[in-house]
Amino acid sequence: MTKKTQHRDLQITFIHQFKRSTRTEWPDKFRMCWYFNPETLDYIYEHKDERFITNGFVLSDGLVQQLPDEFRKKYFAPNERCLLFLIFELQIVQFINSDEVDDLEFENVFGVSKNRYFSPEAIDEWTEQIDLL
Repeated sequence: MTKKTQHRDLQITFIHQFKRSTRTEWPDKFRMCWYFNPETLDYIYEHKDERFITNGFVLSDGLVQQLPDEFRKKYFAPNERCLLFLIFELQIVQFINSDEVDDLEFENVFGVSKNRYFSPEAIDEWTEQIDLL
């Protein structure tokens, strides 16, 4: 069984608690999966501490290569969320709206529906926040 075949059999959960330490220096407790492609193994993970405060974001090498040269890095700070979400908007929205992410779980985490979280108004707000970086 190849690595890709093994990953296709996994049920990817939107959010889960870590049972082990990660490669980052962050005090990780939770990891949220914003995007995962079982064919390419590309991913976007948000890491959070025990108070559920974002430590940062980690991208797969494949997604890093898709970034413009000036943003090409694997780890992103919490305040760079808007940048990542705009660059990978289609992938994230499609993944979150898929059967991989439960509607109730999403609403329990964010207090709003998926439709509201990815509404045109929210995307406009992300664009405005990028201007503040």
